[in-house]
Amino acid sequence: MTGTSLTPIQRLNFLALTLLRESYDKDPIAACATFGLTKSQLNELRPHLSAEHLLAAVANSADESLVSLRPDIREILAGPPPLLGALSAVRRIQPAGGRLGIAATA
Repeated sequence: MTGTSLTPIQRLNFLALTLLRESYDKDPIAACATFGLTKSQLNELRPHLSAEHLLAAVANSADESLVSLRPDIREILAGPPPLLGALSAVRRIQPAGGRLGIAATA
């Protein structure tokens, strides 16, 4: 992948997946809460989160986002900026399949 530049969407995918891997390594329970995944979903994803696999997956993802915004993002961002954290926590949404639109077999 040397010399290959990533598109903005590919960079987003790489950053989100790398953060997921690092969060899992540091605290799997917190990673589940942060990314809206169940423990079994996270465990199924873990083998696919190696640096080599992430780079290959991201390089081949074209401009398709693997990350989904929360459905209430408009309402959260429309609120007062100092309250963004509180509004996000109070309105925490755990969609089926988690916040990341990542298939466990990806």
